[in-house]
Amino acid sequence: MKIKKLIISFMMLATALSGIAQDAAQGLRIGAKAPDFTLNDQNGNKVNLYQLLQKGPVVLKWYRGGWCPLCNLELKGFADKVSEINQLGATLVAISPELPDKGITTAEKNQLSFSVVSDNDNEAGRKYDLVYQLDTETANKYEKGFGLSQYNGNNKAEVPLPATYIIDSKGIIRYAFVNPDYTKRANIDDVIMNLTQLVKTSNNNKLVLVWSSDDPMVAQRVALMFPHAAQKNSWFSETTLVIWGPSAKLIASDTTLQKKLKEMQTDGVKIKACIACANAYGVTEKLKGLHYDVLPMGEPLAEYLKRGYQVITF
Repeated sequence: MKIKKLIISFMMLATALSGIAQDAAQGLRIGAKAPDFTLNDQNGNKVNLYQLLQKGPVVLKWYRGGWCPLCNLELKGFADKVSEINQLGATLVAISPELPDKGITTAEKNQLSFSVVSDNDNEAGRKYDLVYQLDTETANKYEKGFGLSQYNGNNKAEVPLPATYIIDSKGIIRYAFVNPDYTKRANIDDVIMNLTQLVKTSNNNKLVLVWSSDDPMVAQRVALMFPHAAQKNSWFSETTLVIWGPSAKLIASDTTLQKKLKEMQTDGVKIKACIACANAYGVTEKLKGLHYDVLPMGEPLAEYLKRGYQVITF
């Protein structure tokens, strides 16, 4: 008799838990188009998703609110990894429905250096199918315990699932962790691993040619001809020419090559010049006058290599 009662109780519990999971929003999945949004962060700045995507991938981290201990632990974990995320050319944004002043408190409490945006009334969360209605018992518990309505600025008793997304530069979701059980959170190391793979795969179709020769024939027949053809024929999704070393002196004095580089720029080739090299040859102002980006190139070149760009030298 006792065994029968235990079985019945277990079945009732399983049914209840199943109902909760089915009622909770499941969120957008991998391959879906990420809806755009514009929200204010803890510093009062407007954060627009699609504008951020013009710079590179975006990691979106939904959290329930600063009142949630698990969310605070997770945010601290992301704070420890934000430099790695930024080094991969990505942007980290945390989102919750809590009011801006509460968001400020959450950011300060957890020493967050990334954007923490306020999703008023869960408008963005609804676009991502992450919002769910608390049951009456839980809603009352949250209200009496810490005042959920004061955090969210309304009495709707709604919270988002603590989801994590990686969105590529085209606005497509490439990684999604969404679980109806709010105690289950994305593993930050898995997020970094997936982001690294995404960045390397994307950059694998980008060409960077480092031109260091002072031989005009090498310039005409190889160093400039190849990247120009690659850009015009879409052999790569992006083409960058880096003027490095002796080539800085050559291009500053050769009007024929200058004309060629102008044609390349018109066709979409990005042209950058090493400022240390330009200074060494006394041609910095000349190169700037030709509308090349003259800047420190050591670190950018290292990033090209680390992020999986196709880098070749002539």
